[in-house]
Order: sequence, then C-alpha cells, then structure tokens
Amino acid sequence: MKKRCYLFLLNIFFILLIVINLIEIISGLGISPAIIEDDFKPGLERTFEYSVFGGNPNFELEVYAAGELAEYVKLDKDTLSAGGGKFLVTIKLPEYIEKPGKNRIYIGAREKFDEELAGGTVGTSVTIQAVIVIYVPYPGKYLEISLKSNNVNVGEPVNFELNIISRGDEDVNMTPQIEITSSNKTIENLYFRNRELKSQESITLKKALDTTNYNPGTYNAIAIVDYGKIASAESSFKIGDLFINIVNYTRQIFIGEIKRFDIEIESGWNDNIDGVYAEVFIFNGSERFIDFKTSSTSLTPWERKTITGFFDTSNFLEGFYDANITLIYYGKDIGKTSTELVEIEFIKEAKKITMWLIIAGILLVLIIIGFIIKKYLFKKWKKVK
Repeated sequence: MKKRCYLFLLNIFFILLIVINLIEIISGLGISPAIIEDDFKPGLERTFEYSVFGGNPNFELEVYAAGELAEYVKLDKDTLSAGGGKFLVTIKLPEYIEKPGKNRIYIGAREKFDEELAGGTVGTSVTIQAVIVIYVPYPGKYLEISLKSNNVNVGEPVNFELNIISRGDEDVNMTPQIEITSSNKTIENLYFRNRELKSQESITLKKALDTTNYNPGTYNAIAIVDYGKIASAESSFKIGDLFINIVNYTRQIFIGEIKRFDIEIESGWNDNIDGVYAEVFIFNGSERFIDFKTSSTSLTPWERKTITGFFDTSNFLEGFYDANITLIYYGKDIGKTSTELVEIEFIKEAKKITMWLIIAGILLVLIIIGFIIKKYLFKKWKKVK
C-alpha cells in the first residue's frame, strides 16, 4: 500500500513538472483582424492582410484556410517565421452559393511543433483562428433586426437605435414601430414612417422617448417591423430616481461585546451617488436604546454594495428590537435621506453554541452512516461480485 502511494505521488510530481515546463514554453498566439464580414456578390473578389504575433520563439508557424468556403481562398504563403509575421488572403467567390445565411471561412495559424526542439517533452501545437463571414441572401424577403436602448433618470430621454438589415434577395417595404411595456402592459408606441429597404441594404433608425411622465423602474421595449412578415427584437432599460434601496440587513445578532451590522444597499439612480452612509437607531419599546453610524461609500449607477457599522451588544436582552435605518447620501450636490423601519433579533451566545452542537451532531451521524455503508454494504457487494 505504501509503495502504491509513493508511486502515485511520484507520478503527480512528474505531471506537475511537465505542466510547468509547457507553461514556460507556450506563449500566447494572436491573429488580426479577428473577424471580417461581407455580403455575397457573384464573382466577388477581395484581398485581406493578416498579422500573426506571439507563439513559441522556437517554432515556425503554418497558416491555412478552413470552413465552408475554404476552396475559394488563396494564401500568398504557407509558413511564417517563429514569432509571427504578415500574409495575404484572397477570396474569389463563385457565381452562386447554395446555402443562405452566414457562410464562414476560418483563417488560422498553428505552431509547427518539433519534439526535438521542445527537448523531448510531450507538447501540443498552439492554434489560433480568425473568421471571414460571407452573408448569402435568403430567397425572398428576410429581415434581421436589433434594438439598443440606454438607462436614464426621470425626465431624461431614452434613445433607441433600431438596426435593420435586409438579408433576402428581394427588396422590402416595411413599417417599424417600438412598443414600450411594463409588467406586460403596453404604455406607449413609437412609430416610424413606412420605407423601402433594398436587398442586402442596412439602415439604423433612431427615436427618443420622453420620460417626463414615467415612474422610476425597469421597462421593456419591443421593436416590431412589419414587412409582410413580422421581425421583432427586445431591449430593456431603467428609469432612475435619486433613491437608494435597502436590499438586505443583518437580521440576527448574538449578544456579547462588539458586533457588526451589515446593510446591503442598491442605487436606483443613473448617476454616481457620493457619501453614502447609514445612521441606525435601535429601540427598546418606545425609547432609543442605542445608535451608531456605518462606514461611508459611493455608488456608481445601479450599483449594489454593503456598508457596515459596529456597536456594543452587552446590555441587550434576548428578543426582538425595532431599528430605524436612515440612509444619507448626495447626488449631483443634492442631499437626500431615506428611512426604513426594520426588526432585529438578539440571541444569547448559548443558543449559538447549541446550534453548532446540533450541526456537529448531524455531521457525526452522517459520518457514522457512511462508515457503516462502506464497511458492510460495500464488502457484501464485493463478495457478490
């Protein structure tokens, strides 16, 4: 048994040595440009220059083309010297491509791994690939659309960008609109004028939403383009107000000496909020029992953070206490406060010990059950086998 353990540890040691050696040998390999997109045209011919950089300084690089249209690609060289270099890629497309939509060509570079130069270690060839996407028109009319929006504060306009691309081989007559919804209810519609879009043509339409009469919250925008068929896209946006929400707080505290009190807060504003801290007042009945302040922080738009305070719990009795949490903060030189009344439970330290004893007892029982299963059931199964 000891011999087996020794051999196992020895194997692990050698594997670690190999991995460390490979990490030292292999460095990052890169290729640029990473992606090129173009529309299909019969007999289209294009030439692109690629750069490869990095890699192992001991190995030459092999460049290649792969993918659905690789047969229409020519490279001006097959190899590059160690460390990288530049090469030209020329594509000459046929008069017709059967498959519509995205057709991809992969332009790659890989290390020509040499075991002798690597010192006899086990190694792998590092490979990097870029992609050329050729969009072949779909038969008939076909639109692809996307919608962008931005977060704002109440009263500021939400700017929409509706991008429409005609991917069919026929021209399209279309009527776009944007539907604003909240809780699955339509609030407002933004309309664009009817227009024509030619095959493989793209257009970006812009529209602004006035949020003066909107309440703070999260909204959904649905772009709908009617061109005999329906194309749709969605984007959500937030309308903020200078307000900080209390997401969570310490609900149970064990009595005894100095304890921490955490408050998780979240910004509901689309700008920075500075000087955020909390004043916490804990009451015993109608009388203020103790008060303290938390640490101060700042919040970026819509950020969530935790602020912490400390106070002496020695004089507390077991039970529930009311606490008043008041947040103080500043946004664009405007000071504001928000208050929330919460309930905190104070527990004796003895209950904490009891809780840990229960957990330890459960773990002990599980260990004993596991031991019994291993000793008897596994032995019985082994005999049957």
